[in-house]
Amino acid sequence: MKLIRLFQTLLPFLMITFVLCGCGQNDWQTSDKVEILSEFKSPNGDYIATIFSCAGGGAAGYTYTNVNLRKKSQDFSQRDFLLGEHLWHSFSEISVDWKDSRTLNVSYRWVSDNSSHKIQNGKTVPEKDGVKVNYFLHESSQ
Repeated sequence: MKLIRLFQTLLPFLMITFVLCGCGQNDWQTSDKVEILSEFKSPNGDYIATIFSCAGGGAAGYTYTNVNLRKKSQDFSQRDFLLGEHLWHSFSEISVDWKDSRTLNVSYRWVSDNSSHKIQNGKTVPEKDGVKVNYFLHESSQ
C-alpha cells in the first residue's frame, strides 16, 4: 500500500521531469546562424546542392562548413549534410560540380591533419535520394 501511495506521489514529478527533459532538444533550429555560401541546381533542376557554414551551440559552441543535398521540394536543413557525422569544423575548400542530373562530385580538404579527428569524422554519404555522390579529397596544404 505504501508503495502505491509513493508511486502516486512521485508520478506527477516524474511526468514533469520527462516533459522538461524533452524541451530544448531542437533549439538549434532557431538558434543556429547559417550562411549559404553557394547553391548549385542539378542539370535537370530536380536537386539542389548547398555549401554552407553554421555556428551555434551557445557557450559550448560549434562552427562548421559542409554541403547539403536535397530535392528542390525539400527545405534546407543544416543538420542534413554529406561530409562527416559530427558538427565539427573538419572540412574546408568545399566545392561541388554536377557531372549529370544523378551524379554530384564533391571536393574538399581536411582542416587539420589530426588522424583521430579524421577517423571519427571520416564518414561520407555515398548516395542520397537517387543521386550518387563522388568525393575528391585534396591533399593537405600544410
